[in-house]
Amino acid sequence: MVRAMNKKYDRQIMHIDMNSFYASCEQAANPELRNVPLIVGGDPEKRKGIVLAASYDAKRYGVKTTMTLNEAARLCPEAVFIRANHELYEEMSGQVMRIFAEYAPVMEQLSIDEAFLDMTGTEQLYGDLKQLARKIQNRIMDELLLPCSVGISSNKLLAKMASDFKKPMGITTIYPDDIKEMIWPLKVSELFGVGKKTAMKLNQLGIRTIGELAKTDIGVLSGLLGEGTAMMLHNYANGIDPSPVVSSRDEIKSIGHEMTYPEDLTRIEDILRELLVLVDKTAYRLRQKGQKGKTISIKIKLNDFTLITRAHTISEVTDSADCIYQVAKELVTSCKIAKPIRLLGVTVSNFEDDSIKQLSLFSQDNDRKKLDSMLDEIRGKYGFDAIKRAASLTSPFNQQ
Repeated sequence: MVRAMNKKYDRQIMHIDMNSFYASCEQAANPELRNVPLIVGGDPEKRKGIVLAASYDAKRYGVKTTMTLNEAARLCPEAVFIRANHELYEEMSGQVMRIFAEYAPVMEQLSIDEAFLDMTGTEQLYGDLKQLARKIQNRIMDELLLPCSVGISSNKLLAKMASDFKKPMGITTIYPDDIKEMIWPLKVSELFGVGKKTAMKLNQLGIRTIGELAKTDIGVLSGLLGEGTAMMLHNYANGIDPSPVVSSRDEIKSIGHEMTYPEDLTRIEDILRELLVLVDKTAYRLRQKGQKGKTISIKIKLNDFTLITRAHTISEVTDSADCIYQVAKELVTSCKIAKPIRLLGVTVSNFEDDSIKQLSLFSQDNDRKKLDSMLDEIRGKYGFDAIKRAASLTSPFNQQ
């Protein structure tokens, strides 16, 4: 169900939840797994352990998270079982969160595969939030081959519940005006914060729907659940959640930019040109955030989905595109790549205070700083693409 954005509420919150994240990551990384029922978890050979994630092809057979691998095998004999690759999931989660951060003034990551985005006040910048949600959703699918669902509301609780309404690739809005129609008919066990034991207690009291919980006297609930839990769940059942989206931007440990190309890069001159475009965007973001780093990393994904990463730490922090490009170029050329490139990325990390400076190969002189400042001012006023390096003008992708 998709409804128009309700503009009468002060806050506008998105909750974005990646769909079957572990299984989706495996399918994105391995084309052979994309059209088969896939189950991630446990020991595939001995069929011991539980299901951590299942593709939607497997879920259609009734496979669910936390059931044993033997149960899953009985339900879906054709399923392919694989071990979890947490390194892959962490790496792809980082890519997803970086995309979220490009749009959200305030972002709160809840787990490896979900986050709240406080989009309050961004309507003039992005327009209708449903359209923005679709843009983010499509971008993640196009660049990372990962599906996600989006919930939109005026608070975190309703946004999170909305994202569960349609999976995969759903976009749902639920505002307080919609609670009686969309939330109250649901089973009480579907309310965020209600676990199995709490649901059983409520059922024994005759409370089977969220609507019935919302109408139950708080004193009765306090006697059953305790005052704190009773108040929280009663508020949730009535769609009340004043909690803010808590930004973790102060804890950002790296800044970078990457791109998945519609056409594979094969020539070194094209690769280095695109590298310069990415470096320029990364350096601009560093200066916008007031950050300088010492470690430059590059990421390369080949057309067979092989992932290559390299990093180098310099002696002095920098936010200079020239310095970052010099290091990134050396890292890329040292890889001796023999296959076409699907994705290219640059990241700067290892942030430090640069109040104590030393002269070195990577020091930025006053002329360089003045030029960067001028470029940043123009881009801040007219957009990043208002001014470009001459070397990047031949790129067919530099408008993206």
